[in-house]
Amino acid sequence: MDEDQKPNNVNGDESMEHNAVQWDVKNQQLLSEVCRCCPDSHFERRSKELPHIGCCAYEPVFTLFEVYKMIAAEKTEFFLEVLYRNPRNTIHDYEIVAGAFIHPLFYQRDSTSLESPAERYDKLRQSPHTVYKAVDERLAYAVCQFFIDGKGCGLNASFKTSICRSFICGAIEEKLSGDEREWLGKRQRAIRDEAEPFHRKYKTVFHERGWTLPNNIEEIIVYFEQLSRKQAE
Repeated sequence: MDEDQKPNNVNGDESMEHNAVQWDVKNQQLLSEVCRCCPDSHFERRSKELPHIGCCAYEPVFTLFEVYKMIAAEKTEFFLEVLYRNPRNTIHDYEIVAGAFIHPLFYQRDSTSLESPAERYDKLRQSPHTVYKAVDERLAYAVCQFFIDGKGCGLNASFKTSICRSFICGAIEEKLSGDEREWLGKRQRAIRDEAEPFHRKYKTVFHERGWTLPNNIEEIIVYFEQLSRKQAE
């Protein structure tokens, strides 16, 4: 949870007992103060030199839904400069992966190992049986490019991916009651039901037109600008 960000409504059924997880109505996202000191062993770091940032080690994947929201908010230049033209990022046909910062320790061998984490990562990637271990190896040294130390996510909350807005780790979820898990699942589905159908719909539209993000960004921007104006009428 961002340290300077408070949920807009945590009353009635909008909040769980003990505020383990809170629902930010304005930005349609789940938040938890527990995240300030992440208890999930899956996100443990390999060195004390690495910041303990929990799931903010992940690389967010921006879909057409988030691209549209930025353009509709008249933040097209932000989208182009921070996401589209950033050499750290990977532009797929209909998604953008925001590349993480990788700590230098990832590339260094310590006194107890014959290989660096990067070398282990490369080996693990070679087999479909160990590729998931490769992901975890890299994750232990990664920091999301939008993470700000002492604050949390530095990205405008309305532009966060649906995964970032809905993810609650297992360490938090396992301590929830049955009613609380039902509450949580309802809000996670609401986030997905807003973002995923939009992405699928316009992925199909653009595919039929032969448009992709790498090759037709100007056309896609104009299309989303027109869509935004139409929906505002």
